[in-house]
Parts: sequence; C-alpha cells; structure tokens
Amino acid sequence: MIKKAVVVLICVVFLPICSPAQSILNFPHVLGPLEFGTTGFALVNPGATEAIATFTLFGPDGVALKSSDQRIRAGGQIAKLASELFPATLAAAWVQVTSATAGLQGFWFGGDFVNIGDGSEPAASAPELVVPMITPISEIHVANTSSLDVTVIMDLLNGDGLNIDERFPQRIRSNGFFKASVADIFRKADLNQATHLRLRCACATNTIAAVVIARDFIASPSMAVLNALPASTSTQTIVFPHLVDGIRGTTNWKSVLSLTNLSVSTPNDVSIVFTAENGTTRTAQRTVQPNGSIRETARDVFGFTTGFQNGWIRVSSASSLPITGFLTYAETVASGVAVASPQVDALTNLLFPQIVDLSPWWTGLALLNASPRGTANVKLYAMNPDGSLIGEADFTIPFGTKVAKLLSEWVPATQNRPSDGGFVFVLSDLPLFGAELFFTRNMQILGNIPAAKIPPGTYVPPSSQ
Repeated sequence: MIKKAVVVLICVVFLPICSPAQSILNFPHVLGPLEFGTTGFALVNPGATEAIATFTLFGPDGVALKSSDQRIRAGGQIAKLASELFPATLAAAWVQVTSATAGLQGFWFGGDFVNIGDGSEPAASAPELVVPMITPISEIHVANTSSLDVTVIMDLLNGDGLNIDERFPQRIRSNGFFKASVADIFRKADLNQATHLRLRCACATNTIAAVVIARDFIASPSMAVLNALPASTSTQTIVFPHLVDGIRGTTNWKSVLSLTNLSVSTPNDVSIVFTAENGTTRTAQRTVQPNGSIRETARDVFGFTTGFQNGWIRVSSASSLPITGFLTYAETVASGVAVASPQVDALTNLLFPQIVDLSPWWTGLALLNASPRGTANVKLYAMNPDGSLIGEADFTIPFGTKVAKLLSEWVPATQNRPSDGGFVFVLSDLPLFGAELFFTRNMQILGNIPAAKIPPGTYVPPSSQ
C-alpha cells in the first residue's frame, strides 16, 4: 500500500502542455517491462467538471500499444501504478495523457521506494531542447511528440560550450522514443567533463520531449530526474525557492548549482544572490561561456565556511541573455538527492497535487515571497483525493522571505488519516514561488516538485464552515 501511496502521489506540473481546448501531458520517461509495478502516475483535475483522462502507451516505433481511460472528479485526484493502467505489459514504452478538459496537472514517480526514487512533472515539448544536467552515469529518454518522423541531433557539451564528442543523429518515429545511456551514445567522451546536452529536431516543425535520469550524483545510491527545457526560452532571471547546505542535527546537506547560457554566440555575465532565512544576502558573479555551463557547490559559490545554511537563490543575467539550469541538494548521510528545475513566474494560485505524509513519508513545502515590498497573506488548503478538505491554515510571509515547513506543521490532520493521497492548494494575495519536497523520514529518498501553474479562479476550495 505504501508503494501505491507514493506512486499515487505528487501531482504538480511545470504547466502541462495545454491547448485552449484540452490537456496534453507528455511523460517521456521510458518504462521498461519490470518498471510498470514500481512506477506510478498521479493526476489532479482542478476544474469544476468531471474529466476523462486517456493514458496512452507508445512503443519505440510509435505504435499505441495500450490505452486506459480514467475518470477524475471535479476538484479531485487519481493515482495509479503503470501496472494498473496497463496490465501485463511486456514492452518498453512511454506515456502520454490527453483529455478534452483543460488544466489537468500530473506527475510520475518511480524507483524501489526504499533506497531510490524520483520523478517529474510533464515535460515541455519543443523543436529544440536543453538538458541542463548530464552526469557520468546518466540516461537520456526522448519522445517524438509530433505527427511526423524526426531526426534528432544530439550535442554533448562541456562547461565551455564545446562538443566533447561527435554529434549523434537519431531517427525517431512519430510518437516513438529513443532511450540510451549517455556513455553508450558518446563513447569517445570524457563524461566527467560533460555538463549538458542539446537536442535539436532536423526539421523545425517537429517537436520532442525529453528527460534525463542521473544515478549516484552527489550521493550514492541515488536517482535524480530532470526534464529537458525548451532552448528558445527568453528568461533572464530564474529563482530557486529552497536551498539547504551544511550540517543540521544528524543530517549533512550538500547543494550544487548549475547554470547554462542559452546564447550560443555570446558570454553571459550572471549575478547569483543567496538570501538566508535571517534576511542576509551573499552575491557572486560568474561568466558563462556561449552555449556553456557552470556547475559549483553552493559552498564554493557563496563562500560558506561553517554552519547550516537555509535560504533561496535568484540568478539574473547582466548581459540580458537567457539562462537556465538546476539546483540539486543531497542529504549525504542517507544519500537522498533532489533536483529542482528553475522557476520563472511567481504565482498567486499554487497547486501541489500530492500529499504523502504518513510513515515512512513526509511532505514539506517551501513558499517564497520574493517581492521587494509587502507581506503576503496566505491560505493553505490540504485536500483529500475525493476533493474534500483535510484542513487549512492561514499565515503571512514577509517580503524577501522563504517559509519552509512540514505540511503537518500547518495541517496536523494530515497525520490522522487511514491512508495517504490528496493535494495542496495555496492562495496568496501576492505572487509566491513554491516547491514541494516529498521524502522518506530516513532521508534516503527525496523528490522536489515545483508548484503547478493554474489560472486564478480555476480551482475553488471547499469551505471549512
């Protein structure tokens, strides 16, 4: 039951890719036949009407192997193991979820639920992608989300933005996939020098989605998952709302920050500001080479010497050039590792569509008011899968401040339920950044989930009265 509850979990999205009339959620993670029983999907329907979500399983040649229709009540959540959605599947495949209802949110999670585990929100689909995280032991999964066959050109790059092996072309059928370890694709490369990967469709009218799975990054054994991001982003400022580093009690945290310059022709001068929980700041300057990356521990970037650090990071380009990256934090004693994608937009409506808060799991939330002035008045709702209210909390967050707590500290009733599941909705009168951390109480498994972006008024929580 724990396995299913975990899998039932985390529904948060990097904004599922939605047309005005429908939801299309791409999960390019390729499931092997033995992974269907240990990989799950969760969906939340924040809308006011029932939704039918169709899960479709695509094989390597793009053939739809199986499909499964699932009803999601208005304001409710479902969670299923892949083996429940697609029984007795003996082939590798990736999953796409479609619905005539707009605004569905989703998440997948996999692992052994004892030593390793992680997942991700639906992946963005675009003609050109950047995979900001490549490690010596990493695997790339690419799904062709377009209606035509596509040739994908892969460039493995180092911190200076230079190819460290020959470009690798791969033909992928419409709705098909490609999956391989980076070491098998780029056999001549020194993977200790590799930092990131660019994927480009030979025909710009086609689109792909991709995800990387890194093993034993920072701590071992561990599993870290990060979606590829569109290379066309124009974002010049990114935020990571939660950073921890150093020794606290029996834990020892280590954080690594990586930044990628999306300009292929011009160096990018960036300012990196860490704001501690007491409001003090530290600023570092770095230059990221064209098409290049930097990757450093938070201790090296900000000159931390001793003590535990708890705060948040804002990265801005002084060169008016686009940037992306990731932040990883690891608890090195127990080997839990979480990787966070950059956040761009602060939101007044935040959805964290999973609660896994009974032993051996905890759910935590970090909420950041990055505004230069003004105190945010915040209302937090914890919801059951059927859409009923578990409990709620009211609090304030001063400007420039991050608040990070266990969900049970805000809503103790999450500890008094017979089973896990559900989601969290946060409503604020000022825009907030937010992240959910889902983890085992022994810290061996960590998972970071960004807040889902839903338009104001999309979801209306029930009254506690």
